[in-house]
Amino acid sequence: MIENIVLGDTFELLPQLKDKSIPVILTDPPYTYSQEEKEFLHSQFLRICKGVIIVFSPWKNPWIFPSDQKLYWIKPISTKNTSKNYSNFVEEIFIYGRHVWNSKRHWSQYPNVMTDLVEEKDHPWRKPLSLIQRLILNHSNPGDIIFDPFMGSGTMPLAALLTNRKCLGFENDKSYFDITNERIYKMKQCLQGIL
Repeated sequence: MIENIVLGDTFELLPQLKDKSIPVILTDPPYTYSQEEKEFLHSQFLRICKGVIIVFSPWKNPWIFPSDQKLYWIKPISTKNTSKNYSNFVEEIFIYGRHVWNSKRHWSQYPNVMTDLVEEKDHPWRKPLSLIQRLILNHSNPGDIIFDPFMGSGTMPLAALLTNRKCLGFENDKSYFDITNERIYKMKQCLQGIL
């Protein structure tokens, strides 16, 4: 697996990527972006992607409509922000375009409602590794580049490593970037011990 992770601002780095150079974009952008910021990002995603774009999104500030498909992740139960309001336990996953559809996997890998659980807590908005792996396996082939312009603490690079894909990731927070490097290093050590 080849990983290329970059510490920097996605808004500055995206325009440097070549047109139609990425087979799969799989990302979880910050949920506070304005419509204008989301439209800029999405236009860059469409420009650089030659396959499928997968974007996690909150229902209160959804990504760009229309999408080709929409999935739902039912998040683990939490008591956050429930003092005066109901909690939001569902996130949407917008899918645009197609790259690969690996239809030979077991039927249970294709629901549009997912309930995977987060295993660790080093990032407050981390997505489950199992969910990211499933999306990668369903929509790409071994050796494909998976790109996450908002890498956070590195769940996508780990999932790419475990599924024999290449990865490109951007992250502007140095502490999360360092966590990603450490997680990749530990995963490689574990895999070398097994092989």
